[in-house]
Amino acid sequence: MSAVARGADRQVHRVRRPRPVADLPDVFLGTQALAAGLLKASQLRGPHVQRVIRGVYRPTWVPHDHVLACRAAALVVPPGTRLTGRSLATVRGVPLAGARDPVEVVVPHGVELRHAGIAVRRASRGPLGDQRWEGILVAHPHRMAFDLCARHDTATATAHLDAVVRAGLVDADRFAAWLLQRRDDDVRAARRASLLVDGRAESLPESRLRVVLVTAGIDVEVQHRVTRDGRTVARLDLAVRGLRLGIDYDGAWHALREQLQRDRQRLNDLQAEGWVVVHVTAAMLRDPASVVAAVRQAMLIARPL
Repeated sequence: MSAVARGADRQVHRVRRPRPVADLPDVFLGTQALAAGLLKASQLRGPHVQRVIRGVYRPTWVPHDHVLACRAAALVVPPGTRLTGRSLATVRGVPLAGARDPVEVVVPHGVELRHAGIAVRRASRGPLGDQRWEGILVAHPHRMAFDLCARHDTATATAHLDAVVRAGLVDADRFAAWLLQRRDDDVRAARRASLLVDGRAESLPESRLRVVLVTAGIDVEVQHRVTRDGRTVARLDLAVRGLRLGIDYDGAWHALREQLQRDRQRLNDLQAEGWVVVHVTAAMLRDPASVVAAVRQAMLIARPL
C-alpha cells in the first residue's frame, strides 16, 4: 500500500472513530450518543461514563447529585410530566433529596410512566402548574407541597413543609386553604402537617423533634431567645412554654472541638439564667418515646418563667 493510500485509510478511521468522551454533554441519552457516533456501546460500560438512571448517562467527572438526576429524568418522561415533591424542592434550593433518591414527578390522569429511578405521582384533577426550571416543567407550589406530605409520616411531612415555607417556596396559609378543596388520597396527612407547620424551624431534625413533642401534648416555642437586660444570652431550638426549659437538637457538627467549646459556654450562660436544657441526639430521635420521657423528667425540675 502506498503512503498516500495508507494516509487515506488512517483518515477514514479518524472520521469513524467516536469523539473523545470530553465532548459529551453533562447528561445524555445513551441511544442518542451511540447514534451520533459520540460513543461506542462498550464505552457506556467503561470507566469514563456512568449511568444516572436507566438509559441516561453522565461523564464520570460530572458530579452526580439530585439536580443532575432530575435533568436525566426529564430526558425520558412523557410530555406533561412535571417535577414535584422533594425533587422540585431540591432544584429550587431546598436540598431534601440526595443523589440516589428517586426523582419525584407528577403526571396528568391517564398518562402512563414506569421507569427505574423515577417515583410517579398521578393527579386525578386540578391544574398542575405551567412553570419551568431549566426548561423542564415543574408542578405548582401547592402540588409540590402536597407531594412533600403524601406517603410520609406526620413528623417527616411537617419537616418537609417547614423547609419549603422557610425558603419562601410555599405560603403556609394559602396551602392550608387549598387543601380544604381537595379530596385526593393522602389529603388528610397533608392537612395534619399543614396544621403543624412552622417556617422558623432551621433543620429537618428540629422540625421532627417539635412534632414529636407537640404530638405528646408538650407545648413548645420555636427558636426561643433567652435575654438578659435586653441582650440575647442564647437562642434555643425549642422551649417549653411557661418553663425555663430548652430542648436542643445536637447534630454531628456539635462534636467538633471549637463548636463544643462554644456550646459549653452557651450552656453555662443558660444555667446562670436558671435554664435547664435537654440535648436530643439523632439516636434519641429514632426513639420518640425516650425523647418525650426525657423532656417530661426535665419539666419536673425546671423553674417557671
